[in-house]
Amino acid sequence: MASEYVITVLALDRVGIVAGVTRAVTDLGGNVDAVSQTVLQNYFTLILTARFSRDLGAAEVREAVEKTGTPGELAVSIKERVPGASRVRLEDEEQFVLSIVGPNRPGVVSRIAAYLASRSINVVDLYSYTVGEEIVLIGQVMIPKRLDVRQLQLDLEGLPMGKDLQIRLQHEDIFVATNEIEFRHKGIGPK
Repeated sequence: MASEYVITVLALDRVGIVAGVTRAVTDLGGNVDAVSQTVLQNYFTLILTARFSRDLGAAEVREAVEKTGTPGELAVSIKERVPGASRVRLEDEEQFVLSIVGPNRPGVVSRIAAYLASRSINVVDLYSYTVGEEIVLIGQVMIPKRLDVRQLQLDLEGLPMGKDLQIRLQHEDIFVATNEIEFRHKGIGPK
């Protein structure tokens, strides 16, 4: 019987963590199905899903992954993957890019996230950082088609901390097209 797990790893960043973790999965007879990894303020974070050809316990997988670092270096969490748990894009929602730039104050990310949740908008990817006193946030969100995007834009700008922020909701297709044009214009992308 096969095993499927979601594996998360947190550690101070260094070269080779991805190589070690994926080697541990392979050495156990597994294959990485999906991976998301980033470094956030010098902390390495990784989440991946892996499928193993034989029945393995979570403790065995965790131990193998932990051994790829020095003792106590990697904080590893293993969760059994629920079959069919992949989120399928629904026909009644569309993907948008949310970007926010402006003064960083306590609660900005929390208030934006609460507003999105109150409108049944799912955040599928989120990246935020600060530069000096400014916050930069970029997220991919799934907006139900029944919602008026222009009104959402106005609502976001009208939130208590929204008045000083540059907030922009842009359909994924428009975001990709305009950025692709910019890349081509600058000679970065394919010609």
